Amino acid sequence: MDKSVIQSAAVSKEVGSVRLAAIDVGSNSVHMIVAQADPDGAVTTLWRVKEMVGLGRISFPSKALSREAMDRCVASLARMQQAARQREAEKIIAVATSAIREARNGGDLIERIKRDLKLYVKVVSAREEARLIYLGIRSAMRLGRRPHLMIDIGGGSVEFIVGNDDDAKLLESRKLGAARMTAQFVKSDPISKTDIGKLRQHYEQELEPLLKKIKALRPVSCIGTSGTLENIAGLCRAEGGEAGVIDSSSVERLCKRLVRTNAEERAQLRGLDDHRKEQIVAGVVLVSTVMQMLGIQRIDLCNAALREGILGDYLSRHLPDLAIRKNIPDPRRRSVLDLARRCNWHQAHSTQVARLTLKLFDDLAGLHKLAARDREIIEYGAMLHDIGWHIAPKRHHRHSEYLILNGDLRGFNEVEISIIANIARYHRKKPPAKADKGYAQLPLTARAVVNVGAALLRIADGLDRSHASAVQNVKCRVDKKVIQLGISSNVDIQLELWAARKKLAWFEHVFKHKLEFEVSH
Repeated sequence: MDKSVIQSAAVSKEVGSVRLAAIDVGSNSVHMIVAQADPDGAVTTLWRVKEMVGLGRISFPSKALSREAMDRCVASLARMQQAARQREAEKIIAVATSAIREARNGGDLIERIKRDLKLYVKVVSAREEARLIYLGIRSAMRLGRRPHLMIDIGGGSVEFIVGNDDDAKLLESRKLGAARMTAQFVKSDPISKTDIGKLRQHYEQELEPLLKKIKALRPVSCIGTSGTLENIAGLCRAEGGEAGVIDSSSVERLCKRLVRTNAEERAQLRGLDDHRKEQIVAGVVLVSTVMQMLGIQRIDLCNAALREGILGDYLSRHLPDLAIRKNIPDPRRRSVLDLARRCNWHQAHSTQVARLTLKLFDDLAGLHKLAARDREIIEYGAMLHDIGWHIAPKRHHRHSEYLILNGDLRGFNEVEISIIANIARYHRKKPPAKADKGYAQLPLTARAVVNVGAALLRIADGLDRSHASAVQNVKCRVDKKVIQLGISSNVDIQLELWAARKKLAWFEHVFKHKLEFEVSH
């Protein structure tokens, strides 16, 4: 069984909560997530699994599902159904996409699943598939008011969406999936120059009218989701690229390299799943073509897709009281708060420390010169710095790091999660060091954010040593070699001052200024 599983920290089932499973029967694989929706609206992924079944391998050229592929699909769904029940899922929502949608005998498979497993699988239209993908991405990423292009490359089809937090302006699907295009155009291994030319020409002809419509909507960024794009990003990362990002220059280098390799050689590449070795050439040529035609410089990966959209759609229609999008519209913040709640966080203390950290960040902007996106990441590190107490007080900073890295934070890329985890880790004890693997593996720009975040967090944490929110406000005044930190409080804060002074060294190292305290009542 080819599968990848991520299991989050144990979550107790609250009164009024509901557990659901969402299954996506795709052309290459069957995916399932099991999630819990709580009365306060928090949705926590408990388990996820993927199995390769290869429904589209034969169905696209022959227009029929093979008996072997149907057997694999039914067996996979039986295992997932059992796993969902073991995790107390009260309802399983399953949808099927292009391979079953287009096959002559797709209805036979749906009937067999219904008969053998008592499981109803809904075959969704291409437009509905795009809508569900949009809902999944929107649940995990903050889109804001401006439009974004979203792309999902499946085995049979490719979905193109343009939308923002409010709605989708464009929902389109094209029969250009990696498995379909491989079957249609890849006639040799390695692929011939003639077939590469035909493949790229086909993409250009099929996409030109659609891409004109997309350009007219003026999307400000491009977001990608799907196994194909994740593998392309992994190959780019193996060559020194940024985690969770596909950039145009890396794609062009990768494209030139892959078209010269055979499947056996591709199987040895770091970042490529073995079962993608046959289809990755068609996938990377598609990405190269789209990026060139639209002038896209980078694609940011999102780990949420159709399955998360299935859950979101069900909850919005059947359990409206669980939705908190209006109260906390930012999915990243929702995810951070959800992790904090699961770890029984010290809410008052963590909120106070995050507030003081941000005030220091803003006052010292002229020194650290970090951006607004870095401010957000540092805030989340401050909010989660003490969740390690959920495991044990001793070494709780290391426990916080572990929980953040493995806490299923949604809407963040790998580097962002690592920055948050490192900031939390270094809020106490020894400061960041190149000998620390998790810190050393970060890009230099990310390390700079950790350095500043940890420096600010140490002082802010010291200033709430009593967990009494005794400090009302702080204000920094920067002189040539000294930062005067004014502290407002109506009570005695000697304990806070003692704790903050113990943490001065790293702050003064990062900012190259001495830090002095001035208390006013």
